Amino acid sequence: MSEAFEEIKKGLEDGVRFAKGDKTAGTLVVVLTPEDIREIRANTGLSQAAFAREFQLSPETIKGWEQGKRRPDAAATNFLRLIRAQPETVKEVLRA
Repeated sequence: MSEAFEEIKKGLEDGVRFAKGDKTAGTLVVVLTPEDIREIRANTGLSQAAFAREFQLSPETIKGWEQGKRRPDAAATNFLRLIRAQPETVKEVLRA
């Protein structure tokens, strides 16, 4: 499996352990910069509007992230990381 998937899987497992009371479960905090987000989108070859439409996001949100006016939360960060790692798979899943 891909490195990004393994990181996400570990984070989810840690979250489950934490929710069950294991306060020693580690956390991995990943921060995507506006440049990272622009690169993820650019690598798909899509405009902001097309990227938003394709991945079911708000165009205003994409614009805000890329301009550094907003930061994606943990779930959105993980979604962007999945798009970076496997954009075609994410598209397929969203179309299903």
